[in-house]
Amino acid sequence: MDVRVWFNICMIFYHTSAAESVRGKVLFANFTSINEIDVKTRIVTVLVNHGDSYVYSLDYDYQNKYVYFPRYNLNYIMRFPYPSQNITLQHVVNTSSYPSGVAVDSANDHVYWVNDNGNTVSRCKLDGTNVVVVSKNLSSTLMIRLDVINRWLYIGYPNKGISKSRFDLTDTSMIANFTSATYCMDIDLIEQRLYWMNYNGDIKSVNVDGSDVKTIISTNYRKSYDVGVLGSYIYYAHNNQLVMKNKSQGSIPTILYTDTNAIDSIYVLKSTGM
Repeated sequence: MDVRVWFNICMIFYHTSAAESVRGKVLFANFTSINEIDVKTRIVTVLVNHGDSYVYSLDYDYQNKYVYFPRYNLNYIMRFPYPSQNITLQHVVNTSSYPSGVAVDSANDHVYWVNDNGNTVSRCKLDGTNVVVVSKNLSSTLMIRLDVINRWLYIGYPNKGISKSRFDLTDTSMIANFTSATYCMDIDLIEQRLYWMNYNGDIKSVNVDGSDVKTIISTNYRKSYDVGVLGSYIYYAHNNQLVMKNKSQGSIPTILYTDTNAIDSIYVLKSTGM
């Protein structure tokens, strides 16, 4: 059996068992807390109060079971164990100004981040040691997503588009061009597609090779700041509402939850973590 195929099978088996306890959950952050909602029961639980900071990105380390997030206006990255009966915040690393996007590569013990107007991609070990600036002099960027298995890194530039590169920023190409300002994106590793929601409320998608760009949903919501994809469903935040909608045209959106604060980021927990 091919070594890569065997590795993928092993990873899927491991993460399937590791992620059972978070199946059907969506995490979301507002200005004061990070929360969990059970999509089936609609029960919302406050996981941790993070201390009055914008949190524009969430990512999950399925292997070690930690949620990572940047504190935008305080200039560092935090994590906490999840699921856990004793959730405590842990400081990971200080960053340059305004960390906005975070992505975890647990297979190689790395966490990556990008800074709003910082024009850099940086990384460190999952415990915050060995900080490395991977690349400088990029266009202004907010978003980052990883395909750990195939070793691709995707960066979103709000007024430009999405680039695809190796983890060291070599072999770079643009795979999508934005038609209006965009501040959020997600990757579906099963479909091998990128999704993003632009300022005008259109949720669009592209294959990871840059082909088949299309509009999935037109929400007519302006200034929406995060989107997540799982299977047949798209989740997105509009102001203080968390919304779920089937990808099929004509389906009716479901408001899962209405917060008292604006929802700044969401993360849809995958059933396998792949």
